[in-house]
Amino acid sequence: MKICAVLCVVVALALGSPVPLNTHSCPCSSSARSLLSSLTHIMEKKGKMEHQDLFAGFNCTDLEAQMIPHTQTASVCQPNASDDVLSCSGQTNSSFSATECLRNIAGDLHYYKVLLDTYEPRDSGGLSPVMTATSELTQCLEANGTAAGEFPEQWHVWSNEPFDNRVSLCKTLKGFHVRAITMNRALAYIDSGDHRK
Repeated sequence: MKICAVLCVVVALALGSPVPLNTHSCPCSSSARSLLSSLTHIMEKKGKMEHQDLFAGFNCTDLEAQMIPHTQTASVCQPNASDDVLSCSGQTNSSFSATECLRNIAGDLHYYKVLLDTYEPRDSGGLSPVMTATSELTQCLEANGTAAGEFPEQWHVWSNEPFDNRVSLCKTLKGFHVRAITMNRALAYIDSGDHRK
């Protein structure tokens, strides 16, 4: 039974899915899963059909993800690697800091929250679940003693043209989706306790 639970977690992480609900979770894991689920729904075909106004006139799937410049979350939240195993970046990481990882996650959440709060039109109903889930995860981290470190440099993506804003929104949401996968993986790694070994 224990092997099955571990296998479920490994498969979920490999596919970028949220950690299954029946595994041991840290206090903010459910909020992280909710955020990833909300972003996944918008980016999937069904979500795009429900919110056609967000992506009308272009194929969001064909656009590349726009990641936050100058962020360190992917590198500081990278799991420890043994001396004989290289990470994806070709470097070993022997000093994983859960505190630093969580601080960077909180900074990224703050950044995306501010960015989405400034999106026009504000009454865009498709973004409500993402914005709610972002706020909930931010509040959970703060309630558990994690304050955001330095916020990433402001990223100006909105223009005066509604069509250009929707294209930028698509790219931003795709980048946020990638970052939400990283957040879920990092929280699962911290919860596993492997970083203390």
